[in-house]
Amino acid sequence: MNKQLAAKVFSGIGGLLVGTISIIEVFSILSNMGFTIFEKISLTDPQKIFFSLLIFFGLFSTLLELASIYFMRKGHTRVSAISSFAGVISALLGLITPSMFGFAQSSVFLIGITISVIFMGTSAIIALTVPSTALRGPLLTSVEVAVVALFSALYAVLIVLTFQIYPVPSPTGGLLHFGDFVVFLVALLFGVKVGGLVGVVGAVVADFYLAYPRWYVSIIAHGLEGVIPGLTKKKSFVLQLIACIIGGFLMAATYFFVNIFIKGYPVAVVSFIQDLFLQAGVSIAFGLPIVKIVERTLPWFR
Repeated sequence: MNKQLAAKVFSGIGGLLVGTISIIEVFSILSNMGFTIFEKISLTDPQKIFFSLLIFFGLFSTLLELASIYFMRKGHTRVSAISSFAGVISALLGLITPSMFGFAQSSVFLIGITISVIFMGTSAIIALTVPSTALRGPLLTSVEVAVVALFSALYAVLIVLTFQIYPVPSPTGGLLHFGDFVVFLVALLFGVKVGGLVGVVGAVVADFYLAYPRWYVSIIAHGLEGVIPGLTKKKSFVLQLIACIIGGFLMAATYFFVNIFIKGYPVAVVSFIQDLFLQAGVSIAFGLPIVKIVERTLPWFR
């Protein structure tokens, strides 16, 4: 087994393990508290933050390890190592989360996280020993930096205005809005990096302003919502439509997955339907035609 393959295998095993064991720990603690996800769950605000944080750190580690595998395939082994090390940090933060909120860690959780950290750390160390292909050009061009700043601000403003002027109630206490068309717009016009950053930065800024306590979930939800459509930059209308639908689905599914553990399955389903068919659906219907108009009108995007 060559080093690159070994690094990818270790990343994959570590990433899947940390995500799985975190979910098992959430199930275990909820069960000990007398709750089941198939009924409405009533938790205090600190408990909601605890469960959502534990899920977030586990899933975020998994995503970082998937990114590590991607960069390793591209030959960017230094970036792959950094991504794996970040996955280790996220896993360790998840490990200390129960004690921070006064919950006892199960032995299964402790052992599982320890093993996953060993796998991810080993992957990072192996990646550092493999010659790396340098990334072409700067991480972000000056134009991309300006676009991220401008459209992140626009995205955040649209979320805040929607919520303050014409709020649409969500059963989970979240924010139902129609500003996601901005994420789809910039992702399809400028690609993965810009789409992902606008989705993350704009959503998190709005969450901070509106004091939404589970803002960190937006990093995964709206990051994926921007990255997936960004993969189809300058592609056909059909491919872009499919990518937007997948991105919107992953956004709604991320919130749904967290909500089932802090609100229960019945409430989470209602929220999922709103997020997918109203928030994402309306945003796609509004944003995709604008993309095609811009592509036909401005030569720079052809």
